[in-house]
Amino acid sequence: MRRPKLIFVNRVFWPSEAATAQLLTDLAAALAARGRDVHVIAAGDGAPEFRGVTIHRTGAEPAGRLARYGHFLRGARRELRRLVAPGDVVILKTDPPLLAVAATELARAHGARVVQWIQDIYPEVLSAHLGAWAAPALLPLRLARNRAWRASALCVPVSDDMRATVLAAGVAPDRAVALPNWAPPELDLPARPDDIAAVRREWGAGDALLAVYSGNLGRVHEFATLLDAAALLRDEPRVRLAFVGGGPRSAEVRAAVAARGLANVAFFPAQPRARLAAALAAADAHFVTLRPGFERLVAPSKLAGVLAAGRPALFVGPRPSGLAALLDTEGGGHALANGDATALAATLRAWNADRTAAAASGVAGRCVYERHFRFVDLVARWDALLESTAAD
Repeated sequence: MRRPKLIFVNRVFWPSEAATAQLLTDLAAALAARGRDVHVIAAGDGAPEFRGVTIHRTGAEPAGRLARYGHFLRGARRELRRLVAPGDVVILKTDPPLLAVAATELARAHGARVVQWIQDIYPEVLSAHLGAWAAPALLPLRLARNRAWRASALCVPVSDDMRATVLAAGVAPDRAVALPNWAPPELDLPARPDDIAAVRREWGAGDALLAVYSGNLGRVHEFATLLDAAALLRDEPRVRLAFVGGGPRSAEVRAAVAARGLANVAFFPAQPRARLAAALAAADAHFVTLRPGFERLVAPSKLAGVLAAGRPALFVGPRPSGLAALLDTEGGGHALANGDATALAATLRAWNADRTAAAASGVAGRCVYERHFRFVDLVARWDALLESTAAD
């Protein structure tokens, strides 16, 4: 009997270094290495194969976000019609938003089983950004998305908080399984001390306690508490903060730092994946942030890399939330409420005074990583889920 194809659909894939592209590339290649017939439908042009994964490209993208989304959705539907056979498993990610609405029924009409791999929950993210006035206008999209979820064989959100949103949409509990995103598998091995020291020299860290926000400065993340803590620490030269990477709010954060004269805050470019282990380990602590109201809609995936690097996490975000509960109950850092800059500054002062306490928290975080976020373990869980989905 023919083993079903696994067909992933997402706008970005290798060689893109966008977060969703890297996650998909990791998983697709690992499943291919396990003997699966893996296909990916993605935007752009390029090589038709990568590490055993067959790639179906939808062509060069036009300018403008909405134009790119529309172009990809049309191309993805075309490729699905050509590829899908009865019994195949189609895994839909969430780039572009509401891909589930565009592709679920098409895949099912061709006899495929559909899995929703839910990284972000739209249109609720838009509603949270725009305010309650936008909810009525977005209601038809939300209802269509809910129908797509309920029609799917499986929904895989990346946190328990997001699973609660999936369940509220009417998805049966046995068809909603939360699986977190993993840390890049190369973080399984510790970075070399010489590489860590080289990054710290490049960043001018010296012997200061360096607390870093690494990754996308996105619209769902919260930075006011970090900057307020930096202001409280401005006269303490042995505590420094840094932002590594860019994103939609990068210019806003840079402007705020300049306006407030925060000389203890630095900015550095995003680090290539090959250097990620050293860059993460070069910090003494890492910030993970989330704006209130987004905890059931997105999950900051940077936490896994922080814990893998053996560095403590300082989560600034909603309480209660699953991420706060994880740190509270299992260790690996501290969870602080949005706006509590005083507690954040006090924690950094304490860790500067007692570096062994920060290091011990990082060791605990590495244990949390090994329990929950190892790539090899999550690939095995994904493989088992997809096998059972195809067999249903």
